[in-house]
Amino acid sequence: MQSTQIQNVTYNPAARAFEARVSIVEGGEIFTYPCSLRAPMDMDSTLAARRLVELAKRRHARDVKGLVSRRPENVLTTHIPAEVISATDALWQRMLGRAA
Repeated sequence: MQSTQIQNVTYNPAARAFEARVSIVEGGEIFTYPCSLRAPMDMDSTLAARRLVELAKRRHARDVKGLVSRRPENVLTTHIPAEVISATDALWQRMLGRAA
């Protein structure tokens, strides 16, 4: 099973391109690809995001070793104590106004 997540979609006017980090989760690992799509600034953002994901999927399928980061999916739970994760989550909830 493979899932994708796109992060930080921006438009770079100097390069005339949409740019983003696209993460692909597969086999218990997360592969993150920096992607750039040359397109006009007024391109539909949903279409741009879809094309950026397609670029990452093609790179992943070709097993391109260029720019990619790779880490285990469960790295947080194996290297960070549960107390720290719990305290961090509680802090975020307070900051976002979701906790009393």
